[in-house]
Parts: sequence; structure tokens; C-alpha cells
Amino acid sequence: MVSRGLSRETLVQIDDRDAFVRAFAREPVAVRHSLVDHPLLTLDAIAELADALPAVSVERHHAHQPVLAPGGAPEVGGPPSETVREIETNGCWMVCWYIEQVPEYRQLLNAILDQADTVIRGRDGGMQRREGFLFLSAPNAVTPVHFDPEHNFLLQIRGAKDMNVCDWDDPATEQRELDRYHDGGHRNLDTLPKESSTFRLVPGGGVYVPPWRPHWVQNSDAVSISLSITFRTALSERAERVHIVNSHLRRAHLSPRPPGSSPMVDRAKETAYVLRNRLRGGAKLPAHKG
Repeated sequence: MVSRGLSRETLVQIDDRDAFVRAFAREPVAVRHSLVDHPLLTLDAIAELADALPAVSVERHHAHQPVLAPGGAPEVGGPPSETVREIETNGCWMVCWYIEQVPEYRQLLNAILDQADTVIRGRDGGMQRREGFLFLSAPNAVTPVHFDPEHNFLLQIRGAKDMNVCDWDDPATEQRELDRYHDGGHRNLDTLPKESSTFRLVPGGGVYVPPWRPHWVQNSDAVSISLSITFRTALSERAERVHIVNSHLRRAHLSPRPPGSSPMVDRAKETAYVLRNRLRGGAKLPAHKG
């Protein structure tokens, strides 16, 4: 099955390119795709992928969670492929993190983002750190409200679900939550933002979500498979690095300026971050927190 009006060569479609450019890094936007029947996205292929990935790259827990779960959820055990193949009856939620570790999935991820980049065209310093995640949800699963650091194309492969993308209640709340996260806290929130936009995702549909926007997911009464294709930009990576430096400064009982307050200060903090990490053997940002 291919989304109406799309060819197999058009992996991801942004219908209103001007509107997407205006919303980029600020607001969610509906998109379409033609990946529903892709051979790498069947249950059998995902089961093989789950067993091939390092154990740290597979997260599983029971699917029936409250919308608010600030501490996360306990892990489920057993062979990852078994969880995939029994997803219709086992009541689990599962994610395969960093699927680009497997060459075939890295190729697919790059093909999708290369097409999206014809619209983005290097904005905010261009795409960096491309990563992909596969989400499997049992019927009626809830993903609690949380935020992520990446630009995200969430593409629905099987089943249907409501993706609720929230506004922060106010700038002070946003800053407090991002500081808490970078100080070592969980990305799940302990309060539900007041305003949200709901995107009904069905096979062939999807949504672009900007970094740090709170969101939560309600699955339908069928199994859901979603492909999350993510990236940073030079600007969003700088903001992450400033957040990390600010966390160190807060531990020293200082009150640092948040990212975006001063481009000159942000560049200085980013330079300090890169130099410090280069001396320690690497300058990569922290891995995604589950």
C-alpha cells in the first residue's frame, strides 16, 4: 500500500513547502510517505533488527501507562525478537534506538532525509547527526508526555494513533523543564501542558515535530508501528551544548544565560564544550535518554 499520490521513489512528501519552511524548528507539520510496504519495516524484519542491535539500543515496557509518568517505566525482559513477534498480544511498548547501526537501515534513513533536505536546504546550519528509531505499540498503548532533543519526522507504518503535540504553558516552564532534564532528570513531564494539537496518524501519514516540543501518544485498538527519522542542525546542536555547559555552571552555583540569549555567549560555551570533550577523547552529544 502506497499513500495516494505518492510514488515509491518519493519516500517522504511535504505538500506545502513554504508552510513547512515557516514552521521549521517552531511548529509541527503533517507530512506523507510511501514506506508502508517497505521490506525493512515488516514485523519479521524488525524482529531480526531487534536481535541484531546492542541490548542497550532496545527499550521495552508494558504499554498501558498513564499520560503522566515522570520517572519512566520498568523494563520488560526476554529476547527482543520475541517481543516484536508477540506485540499483538503481549501488551508491550517497544523502541529500537539508533537503527542506523545496521547498514540497511542507515541507507533507508539517509534516503528519507536526503529528500527532506531538498526542502530544508541547510537551514539552521544544515542536517547533522542523523538517527532513526522504530516504535512498536500494543493496542491502546499510551506513550506518556515527554520531549525529545531532535528534529523528528514520525512516520506511521501500521495501525493508527493520535500524536498530541503540546505547547509549553509559558517560557519559564519550558526553561525549568529543560534545565531539569540537562541536570540529569527524565524527559517525561510531571504535568500535562494545557494546549496541544492532535495529529491522527494512519499508514502513509506522519508529522514533523520540532526539538523540545512536549508530546504524548494514544494508540488505537490495533498494533502500531512508527518510524522516527531524526536529525540535529548546527543551531540545535549548539543549543544542546549550551544546555550541558549551563548544567555544569549551575552545579558551581552560577546562574547562566539560557541558549539563545546571546549568540556570542552561546558560541563561547560551545567552543568550551568542544575543547573539553576533545581533550576527553570525543565531542559527541549525549545519547538519547529513554
